[in-house]
Amino acid sequence: MYQTRRLSILYTIMLIFSLLLVSAPEAAMSSNLPVNEKIREHYPENKFSSDTEIKTDEYGLKTEFLFSLGYRSDDFDWNIAGNTILGNYVNVLSELTWRNIEIYQVKLRNRTCFHNGFLLQGSLGYGWIFAGDNQDSDYLGINRTIEYSRSNAHTGDDNVLDASLGVGYQFRLKLDNLRITPLIGYSYHQQNFTMTDGDQTIASQYTTPAGPIAGLDSTYKAAWSGPWIGLDMKYKFNERHGVYLEIEYHWADYYAEANWNLRTDLAHPKSFEHEADGNGFIISTGLNVFLNPQWTLSLNFDYQKWSTGAGIDRVFLSNGRALETLLNEVNWKSNALMIGIIYHWQ
Repeated sequence: MYQTRRLSILYTIMLIFSLLLVSAPEAAMSSNLPVNEKIREHYPENKFSSDTEIKTDEYGLKTEFLFSLGYRSDDFDWNIAGNTILGNYVNVLSELTWRNIEIYQVKLRNRTCFHNGFLLQGSLGYGWIFAGDNQDSDYLGINRTIEYSRSNAHTGDDNVLDASLGVGYQFRLKLDNLRITPLIGYSYHQQNFTMTDGDQTIASQYTTPAGPIAGLDSTYKAAWSGPWIGLDMKYKFNERHGVYLEIEYHWADYYAEANWNLRTDLAHPKSFEHEADGNGFIISTGLNVFLNPQWTLSLNFDYQKWSTGAGIDRVFLSNGRALETLLNEVNWKSNALMIGIIYHWQ
């Protein structure tokens, strides 16, 4: 179910994104009229006098394509409540944390602004995880006390995916070099983690012996999807330099599924799944250096913080039964430093 839903969403986003990329050239080829004639044809009331200078930047269709790459670092964790082996309820039964997840990331984005101020944008990012640390802790006491099991593992050779579509309207204030664009959209974010090279660092009668965990190859695949609202602000200091700030608030449906490959009491390939409602915000800021009218060098910093409320942890046993307990929370934080090149077409 997870794979089908994930692929369906991804294919839909990629199709719409592809259509968005070709929208600007098709719109521009629909007429051979000069920009000034296009504007006068669109406004037959003769609002423009013969000596009025009409600028393409102000009234014509304008689109830009961004390609960027850089470094990203993530932290991720979740924990569940439930009944322990001894039958006592604990508020944190098991907790999984991923720290220092290091990622190489590339990103593509298109923004098209039409003559009436209407704006379309789409982005697609992909990252390769090359390093990270994972810890799995289990407790018999409340508030993370009586830790009877702890294992540590390596996370790597995995990937992340981010896709987003948005629409808005660009306002130009009296200060001509300031642009403000309110936006709404839909986004999809995915993290795929694999745990290998495990080591049992705290052991008890309920766990495997302390030491290396042979054959560990467990996976956890998470996805956040839902609508968002945002605000995009751009300010141009002069002909060569400008800055921008983008802020987004997201509502998310969270879904994840895992395969604990060494647990013979659990089903495979889906050992358990998580469902919850969450939210997040994204802040992106940076510097643009305008090399010429067609090309811009961009340096930016992205920050993301996401979390969920209480949800469901649904466990699938090897005998075909399914059990449910409380998913307390999921947390995800991300920082990225990217450098890119922007091509302007108008």
